[in-house]
Amino acid sequence: KTWRAYQAETREDWARHVHNTEGWLYAVQTLRNAITAQTFLATTVLSLLTLITGRLWDILRTLSRGAERRLLTVQLISVALTMLFSAYQFLQGVRLMTHAGFMFPVSEGTKVD
Repeated sequence: KTWRAYQAETREDWARHVHNTEGWLYAVQTLRNAITAQTFLATTVLSLLTLITGRLWDILRTLSRGAERRLLTVQLISVALTMLFSAYQFLQGVRLMTHAGFMFPVSEGTKVD
């Protein structure tokens, strides 16, 4: 079984559970809250990255010693990559939750793909 088939089966089970328990309101609220939280976290990470990059860039321009400057450059690059990866993961979470919102069956017997 492929990961795509497994995900489709899981989404179908979740949509069936929500439909059978008539938990539409809670499901929609859960998706909305999760999307809002993930978007907020991604925006916060990118804002912090901008502030950190600006501050470290100012420090780098004032340093004259080569070894100290190289060390700070390596730190800046590692922090920037980590934060960009974090923002990417948050945005992927938003994308997946948005897809889940469209996975509800429209009528009885509709297969989710």
